[in-house]
Amino acid sequence: MKTFPWLLLLAIALRAADDKVSRGAEVFRTSCAVPYCHGPEGKAARAPGLAGRNFQIGTVIGIAAAGIPNTAMPSFAGRLKPEDMQAVAAYVVSLNATGAAAGSKPAAVTMPPAVQQGRALFFDAARTGACGSCHEVGGRGIRVSIALQDLTAARLEDLRAVATPGVVTARPTGEDPFPAVVVEKTAARIRVYDLSSRLPVLRSFSPEGVALTPGSSWSHSSAAGLYTVPELDAISRYLHWVAGR
Repeated sequence: MKTFPWLLLLAIALRAADDKVSRGAEVFRTSCAVPYCHGPEGKAARAPGLAGRNFQIGTVIGIAAAGIPNTAMPSFAGRLKPEDMQAVAAYVVSLNATGAAAGSKPAAVTMPPAVQQGRALFFDAARTGACGSCHEVGGRGIRVSIALQDLTAARLEDLRAVATPGVVTARPTGEDPFPAVVVEKTAARIRVYDLSSRLPVLRSFSPEGVALTPGSSWSHSSAAGLYTVPELDAISRYLHWVAGR
């Protein structure tokens, strides 16, 4: 059976496109889907979700190269190679089909104004260390702590007095100790979120390079202190509303 040359060219082109998307996915995971940026697989995190947005490659490359002024979106023109930026754009465009099915619309949910206020405060990007910096609710935010994973079981009455049994003290070799949340602990490595600053930092150590001891001087009141009492009440209303839906 004779193979037509154009079929071979098509197969080569498709393989090249797949390779570019795979490369883009790898670069995206290491440069874009990091804490306080876009979520994995284009999901929303501190930065907006990218899946199902029907982006064009040129648009993605333009935004990645120039950044977005007055936002946390930086320019990657000097950080990524042109071919890596093109690969990331190809990957983001490939996520266009991962959103809602064409013609489908999510069910409308009416959020009361008082609840909207609490939601805005929870994910306040202009407030360094806002609740969304450590908690994920409704697929948005950073899951440093899983305390709100089950909102119906979470203690939500007084957000200043929330217990923090998952916080430990990390003592790296040659460094000062710091409060931390353990993300991974294996024979090969230990990863923790360093809570010594307003924005938790994900850090990796070898098992022999850090000691972990239960308990910490850190308390949730230090994070809640970013808000006024009325603002905490609004956030509590939002969390109760989400839990009761």
